[in-house]
Amino acid sequence: MKAISSAANPSYRSWLRLATHPRETRAQRRTLAEGVHLAEAALAARAAVEAVLLRRGARGRDVEGLVDAALAAGAAGFELEAALYDRISPAEHGAGLMFVVAVPMQELPSRARRDMVFLDGVQDPGNAGTVLRSAAAAGIVDVLAGPTTAALWAPKTMRAGQGAQFRLRLHQPVSPEQLPQLLDGDWIGADARDGEPLWQASLPAGPVGWIFGAEGAGLSAQARAVCTRRVSIPIDSAVESLNVAAAAAVCLFERRRRAFTSR
Repeated sequence: MKAISSAANPSYRSWLRLATHPRETRAQRRTLAEGVHLAEAALAARAAVEAVLLRRGARGRDVEGLVDAALAAGAAGFELEAALYDRISPAEHGAGLMFVVAVPMQELPSRARRDMVFLDGVQDPGNAGTVLRSAAAAGIVDVLAGPTTAALWAPKTMRAGQGAQFRLRLHQPVSPEQLPQLLDGDWIGADARDGEPLWQASLPAGPVGWIFGAEGAGLSAQARAVCTRRVSIPIDSAVESLNVAAAAAVCLFERRRRAFTSR
């Protein structure tokens, strides 16, 4: 493995931009996947691992096995000084292992006949990544995101997604106005302030597109205009609303529950 001890190294400067500027993942078409779990997910999905970054002194059978597997598949190997590695790591106490992974190009669906998710201005990368994790667990294939949503492939979003990005087709940026052409079905917005209670709502038998809005502002006017209907989750009156990631999980698994009980 090649040792890197200077922050002036051109490759390191590129990785630093990925770590500190989330939307740089779109410009470079690559991201940083930190930790054993994400490394395992990347290899299991046969993602294009361009480089292995190892923190000097990092050890462990799991780490060494993943390094060997990535190098055998053609990735370049780099050992970074601890201070350099820590500067680009999204985890304060990580495993000392990071993959540089190419972001796949995905074509937008056309009149798809399967459920999908649209993130409308969800700006927190932790929330965005957690929604992706729930979407993958609920069997969603396509997740779309507006231009003001956190970058879905950014390192912090990757860490929250825990490998979900490798199991989904991600499309960003997508505007709400594009949504009707992408799904052969209804778009339903999660609206804490003005929606029909989810438990009482009649969900379509056909494909559903779920729209989840910004943490504070909720759905944008453009997203509301696309919705066939809006639903809310009944919660205790002392609480204003659910976190968007929690709301998404409730909606997606209520949909999945009904699909199972109707069989």
